[in-house]
Amino acid sequence: MDVMDQRILQCLMIDGRAPMRRIAEVVGVSEQTAARRYRAMKQAGVLRVLVRETSVRADQRLWLLRLQCRPDAAAELGAVLAAREDVAWVALHSGGAELMCTTTLPADAACGTGVLPKLSNTSAVLSFAAYSVLHSYSGGPAEWSGFDRPLTEAEQRRLLDGREAQPRAVTYDSAPSEDRILLRELALDGRATAAALSRALGWPVSRVAAHLRSLIDNGSVDVDVDVLLEHFGHTASATLLIQVAPSLIGDVGEALSRHPQTSWVAAITGSANIAAAVTCRNSHELFHYVTGDVGPLTGVIHVEILPVLNRLKQAATRVINGRLEWPAAPALTNPLGRRGGGRGSRG
Repeated sequence: MDVMDQRILQCLMIDGRAPMRRIAEVVGVSEQTAARRYRAMKQAGVLRVLVRETSVRADQRLWLLRLQCRPDAAAELGAVLAAREDVAWVALHSGGAELMCTTTLPADAACGTGVLPKLSNTSAVLSFAAYSVLHSYSGGPAEWSGFDRPLTEAEQRRLLDGREAQPRAVTYDSAPSEDRILLRELALDGRATAAALSRALGWPVSRVAAHLRSLIDNGSVDVDVDVLLEHFGHTASATLLIQVAPSLIGDVGEALSRHPQTSWVAAITGSANIAAAVTCRNSHELFHYVTGDVGPLTGVIHVEILPVLNRLKQAATRVINGRLEWPAAPALTNPLGRRGGGRGSRG
């Protein structure tokens, strides 16, 4: 992917539903060229624009799970986790002997609900730790901005057509039940036009536009871009687990969220009280980022670097054979929750 593709991607990260005409004006190409480039990246499985109900709602709790696994079973277990709707992100770490994932659970869920209790009955899991996400300082691929040629402030203003970029709130209310069918259509194509959605739903175009604008404005949904950054020259990803002096967690979290290398920063429970998802061009740049940018932050006591070997799911989109695949493949027939020695009992 070349610089032109990167600039189109940046536009989509800022406003995933921006008209292609405006994207073309900002990038400096014809609308036909911009649309062709976008379609090529989408068909190659390297990006996907998605509109989805946010995972951090007032009635939900987000958890970060760290699983020590049998190396021969970790990938298969990761695929099973990736097939679950309540798991949004899965990555294989530590040479294939460790998995990390995020999962949601209703705030009032009874004990024994969700994926957490099933892990203890899974033979592939040797041990696991669960960290409750207390506060997210940034989230979603749109927060990552480590491009070779970032858009200028003037170009960003032109893309937004005079609107201010809407900051993410801490928690959101659930989308109204009447909008579920609209969300199902948007799950297939986050850039579907109001006219296309109108035809699919049998709603007037004005109703589609009003409901979608309401969902976005009140924060019930996120408009994000899921992207495989390795196709754009950034091949070193890692999860950082950072121990910070308690009184400075807020300062460090805010500072990390402003770094272009981070796509997600959160305060979590546990001795490592901040987690950060980081992507750099290569391991050399990752080393200098940790030692030169993260380490010197006032309050940082310890940093554990967990390199990502393979991502199996990103922002609710599965990664299969190096491609973003949507709609998601069906869940594997091998469920969580069985013990035994045969191959059929793994994960």
